[in-house]
Amino acid sequence: MQTRFAPPVRQGPSVRPRFGAGPEAGSYRVAGVAEGRIALFLMAVAVALIPFLKPSGPANIGPVDPFIALALAGSLLWIGTSAHRLRFPYVVGVGLFMVGGLLGALAGPAPDAGLLAIVQDVVLVAWCWAVANLSSNAGRLRVLLATWTYSSIVWAILLFVGLATGNATLSGQTDREASRTALTFGDPSFSANYYFVSMMIIWATQRPRNRVVRLLAYVLLLSALLSTGSNSGIVSVVVGSVVASLLAIHRRSGTMATLSALSAFLLVAFVLASTVSMDSIRARAHESQYGFLRDGIGRSVVSEAQRGTLLRESLHLYSTGGPLGEGPVSTKTRLDAEMAPFIKEAHNDYFAALVERGPIGLLGLLIFLAALATYSLTLVRGRLSDGFAAVISKPNALVGAVCGTMLASTVYELLHLRHLWALFAMVAAVSIWGRRAPD
Repeated sequence: MQTRFAPPVRQGPSVRPRFGAGPEAGSYRVAGVAEGRIALFLMAVAVALIPFLKPSGPANIGPVDPFIALALAGSLLWIGTSAHRLRFPYVVGVGLFMVGGLLGALAGPAPDAGLLAIVQDVVLVAWCWAVANLSSNAGRLRVLLATWTYSSIVWAILLFVGLATGNATLSGQTDREASRTALTFGDPSFSANYYFVSMMIIWATQRPRNRVVRLLAYVLLLSALLSTGSNSGIVSVVVGSVVASLLAIHRRSGTMATLSALSAFLLVAFVLASTVSMDSIRARAHESQYGFLRDGIGRSVVSEAQRGTLLRESLHLYSTGGPLGEGPVSTKTRLDAEMAPFIKEAHNDYFAALVERGPIGLLGLLIFLAALATYSLTLVRGRLSDGFAAVISKPNALVGAVCGTMLASTVYELLHLRHLWALFAMVAAVSIWGRRAPD
């Protein structure tokens, strides 16, 4: 005789989705839940405080660095108590990059400073790997990106509070940089890159959700970037926006539409270059009553001349240096010893790699860039899983952030910035764990 109702099934204790599990939030394990929450909280605090670099202490340690150390410790605790499969993006490239720097430091004129720079490289790479592995879950990545978005808005507001009240600690203005702002980064171009990357993250995540509020956030961050007077920051915005727009067109409409849009961009650029006198714009900016124009675009002629001098000096240093390079941060030391006409650190990540870390370091940098390009292309070519697609609805914007930054690295050394290694980590994490499984 068939029973009408099946007997009740005895249920075990309910479990919540394991915070530190695999690529999707639906993996159910108890181990590592509390540790995952602790690691995420500490990492979010570190991400929120990324701009807090000044006042700096010994070995250029900033106020944010203890929080980064806590985030690394929390990540290690989570890794040790969970079954998470670790991934180490960029390991070959950064490994060779650091080996080249180590050999150069041992052979160069500033071994102590060079070895300290290698230690700083190790910390940055560890920070990158911690962010990447913690971002393997869409929910955790959402928290980190939302933290970055809203904290960058708060930092930009604090900048303008500093300007309005004359607080140089917040505005970052110094006698050397005149009216240019640096927030708490210590360098106007560093803060400009942070604002640029933050704008692209807002674009990628579409946060804040309200379109009007998001537009106001763009205006706020762009105004903060302009206050830095950083020409490389402005170029990054233009290049990053164009790249992101072309990739968006390609995703929606295909190759032919993308080529048409690219042709239109090039035509507009050609017309502007043919009809607009940059010398006239620079001259007017130089005489402007507005400090960010006078100390920004108005000084671009001097900046270009200085970059040209540094390039020639870098080529000379490479030709007279050893085959292994002369070690990180040795450029200024060598130029001072040679009584060069213009004494500064190399304002170019690529020439700095060659001169200071030798061919091994340059090879490592190129391999790193190839890996970064591969991860970036995967973001826009592959389909993201539902969880990651909900977090990053416009992955093309992250690629724009990478492209704009790599271009700016031709005129400024940016690859030691903490926020950039967090960006690289998130790009790798989405590419590794965020792709939809093939049907």
